Amino acid sequence: MNQSLPQPLTYTEIQAIEARAHQLRAEAMAEFLKALGRGLRTLPQKLSTLLHLPRHA
Repeated sequence: MNQSLPQPLTYTEIQAIEARAHQLRAEAMAEFLKALGRGLRTLPQKLSTLLHLPRHA
C-alpha cells in the first residue's frame, strides 16, 4: 500500500479551508490599505521636505 496517496476532503473541510482563505485575504487587504493610508498621510511632508532641501553647488 502506498500511504502517500491524497485523501479526499469532505465538504465541511473544503468549507473550512475556503473560510480560512477568505479571512487571510481580508487581513492582507486590511494591512495593505493601512500601509497605503500611512504612505498617503506622509506624502505631503515628504514632498515639502524635498522642495525645501538646500541646493549645493
